[in-house]
Order: sequence, then structure tokens, then C-alpha cells
Amino acid sequence: MTTDHDLTVVSRPVFFTAAETAEIVRLDESTLYRHLRGGTFPGLKIGGRYIVPGAVLDRLVDDVLATGRCVDLVGWTRQWRHEQAAAIARIAASTVQIAGGAR
Repeated sequence: MTTDHDLTVVSRPVFFTAAETAEIVRLDESTLYRHLRGGTFPGLKIGGRYIVPGAVLDRLVDDVLATGRCVDLVGWTRQWRHEQAAAIARIAASTVQIAGGAR
């Protein structure tokens, strides 16, 4: 029989601080900040603070495992941006209204 106290739910944040991200990926925090500032690691800057979406970390891990080899962060970020831009363009194209059209 299972009781409520037997079930442990681990809640994962949607965003991680730069310090948390650096710890997760085992980087010096200053190295991560350099990549965030340089645009070679996807993140979000709010005021003077950087945060990293957990989805970015998930995608990075998934891509490393899928390739079965070392993934270059600069190339990975470039490809990720390209895919994001293509997805946005597809969405924009599918919602374009043609003047006089019935869409």
C-alpha cells in the first residue's frame, strides 16, 4: 500500500540561474557568463541577470546523446538558432492573411 508520504515529487525549475547552470554543466561560472554574453550559450538576460531555460539544457543533453560524440557548443547554438528561426518562419507563413482572402 502506498501512502502520500511514500511518493516524492521532484520539482524542477523552468529556468536556472547562471550559477546553477554552471554547476549542472560543470563549468566555471565565469566561463558560462562569457558564453552567455557572447551568444554561444542560449539564455535570457533580465536586467543584469542571466538565466537559462531548462529546455536548453535538456536539448543539449539530448543532442549529445543522439550524436554519440562531442558536440561543439558554438556550432550547436548556431544550429539551434537556425532551427528556431525556421520554426518561427513556418508559423508566420501559416498565419499570414491574404488581402481579400478567406483564410
